[in-house]
Amino acid sequence: MGIRLHILAKELGTPSKELVERCRERGIKVKSHLGSVPEPIAEVLRKEIVWRREREKREAEKAAEEKEKQKLEVKAPRAPARPRAKKGPAPKGRAPREETPAPPPAPAIESKPRGRGGRPVRSSRFAGETAEAAKDKRLRAKGKGKERDRTQRSAIKVEDRVWRPPKKEPGQARRQRFRRRPRKERADIPKPERPTSAEIEAPVSLRELSSAIAVKVGDIIRNLLLKGAVVSINDYLSEETVQQIAEAFSVEINIRKAKTLEEEALEQLTTPDRPEDLEARAPVVTFLGHVDHGKTSLLDRIRQTNVTDQEFGGITQHIGAYSVEVDNKRVVFLDTPGHEAFTAMRARGANVTDVVVLVIAADDGVMPQTIEAINHARAASVPIVVALNKIDKPNANPMRVRQQLSEHEMVPHDWGGNTEVVEVSAITGQGIDDLLEVLTLEAELLELKGNPKKHATGTVLEAHISEARGVVATVLVRDGTLRRGDHVICGGASGKVRAIIDDQGRNLDSVGPATPVEISGIDIPPEAGDTLQGAADAQRARELAQERLLRRREEALAQQEHVTLETLFTHLAAAKVKEAAVILKTDVKGSAEVLSEALNKLSTDEVRVRILHAAVGGVTESDVLLADASNAIVLAFQVVPEDRAKTLAEEKRVEIRSYQVIYEVVDDVKMALEGLLEPEKREKIVGHLNVTNLFRSSKLGIILGGRVTDGRLTRSDRARLIRDSRVVYDGRILSLRREKEDAREVQTGFECGVRLANFNDIREGDVLETYVIEEIARKLS
Repeated sequence: MGIRLHILAKELGTPSKELVERCRERGIKVKSHLGSVPEPIAEVLRKEIVWRREREKREAEKAAEEKEKQKLEVKAPRAPARPRAKKGPAPKGRAPREETPAPPPAPAIESKPRGRGGRPVRSSRFAGETAEAAKDKRLRAKGKGKERDRTQRSAIKVEDRVWRPPKKEPGQARRQRFRRRPRKERADIPKPERPTSAEIEAPVSLRELSSAIAVKVGDIIRNLLLKGAVVSINDYLSEETVQQIAEAFSVEINIRKAKTLEEEALEQLTTPDRPEDLEARAPVVTFLGHVDHGKTSLLDRIRQTNVTDQEFGGITQHIGAYSVEVDNKRVVFLDTPGHEAFTAMRARGANVTDVVVLVIAADDGVMPQTIEAINHARAASVPIVVALNKIDKPNANPMRVRQQLSEHEMVPHDWGGNTEVVEVSAITGQGIDDLLEVLTLEAELLELKGNPKKHATGTVLEAHISEARGVVATVLVRDGTLRRGDHVICGGASGKVRAIIDDQGRNLDSVGPATPVEISGIDIPPEAGDTLQGAADAQRARELAQERLLRRREEALAQQEHVTLETLFTHLAAAKVKEAAVILKTDVKGSAEVLSEALNKLSTDEVRVRILHAAVGGVTESDVLLADASNAIVLAFQVVPEDRAKTLAEEKRVEIRSYQVIYEVVDDVKMALEGLLEPEKREKIVGHLNVTNLFRSSKLGIILGGRVTDGRLTRSDRARLIRDSRVVYDGRILSLRREKEDAREVQTGFECGVRLANFNDIREGDVLETYVIEEIARKLS
């Protein structure tokens, strides 16, 4: 699903034009803000916009701090003011001022005149200043007496002037304050030498290159400017440019490719474990075999449960995973369906198992699906233990089954071979203990180990959507430890594990190796058979899942064939193929996969099934609208339509068919496809007439006459005229008369006259043959 650019711009609070330009810079073709982009591209645009805003915010905060810092900066000290005599010691808490040279002694002055109350009269004269000097100062302040000031300035004695410290030149104090002190170089610290070789990971930025080869950024930029290239410190350089810089500064650079997220995940899976971390784990045993041979019933007897009654029709629809205690040792059992439609599910069950139990009914023997199960087990390179079930039946023939197994290179152990064959009965419990003992022995011989100290790895067996818990996946943890709160990747799905529930319905905090559990918290339902892998970083887990989804979509698009001049005729012929469009909704992901495969197998060169949409969950309004627009049928397997969807389907007259057993779905679709097949047309000869007479009419033309030798002549039948064993006319009868009266049918031995449509070249001795075309309904093989 994509998102329109104007909606994304409104969400991010940025102009739509900016998003359009960013998309075009990355080669994404969008015409305007009404265009849409895939969700992974939209997520990249969101991250870029957020990163840009954060960078601008940091730059603004940094500029504000610099400005505030400049305001609080202490200004350069000014020249000290004229000192005033103060009585008494300096106040507490203040540092004593620096001592200045003492001024020359001032002449004694008379006591100041006092006014009313004995208060001294204010005077503008300083200590030691004469009345004449004070008057001159007042005149100068008013702008008067300038000439007098010039003439009398020299008359003032030096001892009458107040001493002031010498003034510094302007800016001298500031220059002294911010003057850079010369750095003292220590002789004992040697300067770092430039490396002669360096290794760096692609993509290479100018900053990273400068740090790797110990060359200043400015020197590298200057070197590139001389070659006509303008770069900044954060720009990425091509490999050719990096090698040019390395040659210019006499450094050998080895550029290694960065590992992709997929390579990192694969490396994590293939990293060998330390021997001291390995611990013994439980074996995983898979039950395989033909349908209705008693696999689930046998497992019920081992678990002392009743699972078969829960399956519709007593047939297993999904993969079941159970953990059982056998002689204080845990054994994990997988129960897989046995019908041929579940081939892919059986294959997944064999690929995750350590031991395969091949269940064969003693009264039925080896069947085609049994042979398939043997091939799956051999492809997985796992040992096989044969369980001869239903040994309690009167018509059981275990010797015949052993003979059939020998024909498939599975010689029983009691016949001198390597295959363990145990006779059991799920009804009476006969041989169950012997079977468990054999399985325990096989597990000990395999010496199965697991590492519980690393992130969990496992296989997704099933996935479905629950209204209460969201996406729920049935997972077999093969190795490591899965904890609540771990971040996991399951193919194109990712998320945080919110709940772990075992086969007994208990809510657990963590599970170890070889444990089947149900987990919730994944964003989308994973595909059955996907690998579950724990991740330390949630962000990298999401990125890897998005990469896988994008890769799957690209692969699906790459498989679409485009019409060329060479394939034009093939496509035109394929366009005539009749289609039955269906929308498939199932309870779990595995059922959707198996049903899709089974329905696609029904397709032929003339008719085919077109699955418009296959998903997990109930039938929704969008499914009904899609079916209405595409003239399709909605197939609901073990799910029910929503109330609104049901009402909408009645309004749109869309058919929703609900099923509980998978074979019924296949049979109904097969019948529908057979209805689309063109019926087989067969020709059936009705009668013959020998032409003995010809009657000519100016109005009607030539009318032939003769006797019906066999069969009958019917006016509605098609007719052909045969002359010398060649067909000279093939058409229809225009009129049929007997004894001058119109007739619909003439039987054997009677004479009649016949006029053919648009044909008059008739001769005596010709044979008129009538026939009909019968249409016979065809069946799919």
